[in-house]
Amino acid sequence: MMHRALVLLAGAQALAPLATPSRRLSTVRHSDMIKGSVVGEDGITAVVPPPNEDLAPPPQTMAQCLQQAQDATIQAIEDGDILMDVEFPPLAADLMDDPNTSAGDIAGATTRLAIKYAANIAQRLNKKVAILYPDVPELENAVEQSGSNTPQPGVSLHSLRASYTEADGPVNMFFAFLGKGTEMVREVPEADIYVGLTFSAQELPDVEELDTREQSKKPIILFNLKLDTQRGDLGLPAFPPKDLQWRFLSRAKAVYFLRTRQYTLSLPEPPFVVNYQGAIFRQYPGPFQCLLDTGKTFRPVTTSERRPALGEFKETITKALKIGDAAQEQEGKTRKFFRTGVMSRTWWETDKDSEELHTAWRE
Repeated sequence: MMHRALVLLAGAQALAPLATPSRRLSTVRHSDMIKGSVVGEDGITAVVPPPNEDLAPPPQTMAQCLQQAQDATIQAIEDGDILMDVEFPPLAADLMDDPNTSAGDIAGATTRLAIKYAANIAQRLNKKVAILYPDVPELENAVEQSGSNTPQPGVSLHSLRASYTEADGPVNMFFAFLGKGTEMVREVPEADIYVGLTFSAQELPDVEELDTREQSKKPIILFNLKLDTQRGDLGLPAFPPKDLQWRFLSRAKAVYFLRTRQYTLSLPEPPFVVNYQGAIFRQYPGPFQCLLDTGKTFRPVTTSERRPALGEFKETITKALKIGDAAQEQEGKTRKFFRTGVMSRTWWETDKDSEELHTAWRE
């Protein structure tokens, strides 16, 4: 697996431009003892269009990433969007992949980012922003980390689900203790905008309940919830059914989206193994960009108004690879298979039974 990524992924703790150069591993040794090459080596290049100044540039620092996310969110709110998805890595790539990095570490980093993100939005829009946690224990942890439940002007921390001690009657207390039922979901009347953090798939129905209760339709921002991973859990035992995607999550517009992916390509001839990576990137109101690591920087290979499926994204950046002189020759079916692999779609990307009620998440 390669560990080179966008510079912003090299350190997310301090929201300031990073001077540390990115480091790439030139080769990766696989179980068959064949070293894998990366783009920029062994005659491996990429075919990408010329730079387009009209496209939002991929962020190079965490500060730039946060600024882009704030700009995109404000634009979406001004355009009348209500349910929004903001997604980018909250920690360095090596820390995200490190098994020693706990869920608490990620939640703490997400809280720090969310507070700075919310403070800027509150100031620029002159609104009050409530950062929501799934329950009281997570709220208490966040307050302890940030030092206050009002860490910035216009920003306050809250629990979406009230404590089970506030339940009316023993039955409701029992269900509230288990985190079940929607009676314990609490609005924040003084808030103008909600930012939801650390919600799991089991807790997303509480966010849907908040959305249905708020007659004023206050904007709700799902912040770094890894919704694609959460969607994959829907329908499994003890998880919400798949129709949570069809009726609710399909409304969540990806106003800011940055997700990196790493792949390994096997070839029947030298260099035999190629390691490459890319990212799906979108800053609203711009298009979705399929970015490929060209060996020096991430460059857009294609753009589209609709969000590409992960299989389409992989095929797109794989086709952009130029592997030696032989890659310019006509390909047979076998070679094309080795180059592009198998394109697949998840159940929520396919929607084969046309159950999706909204298309905002794709647009």
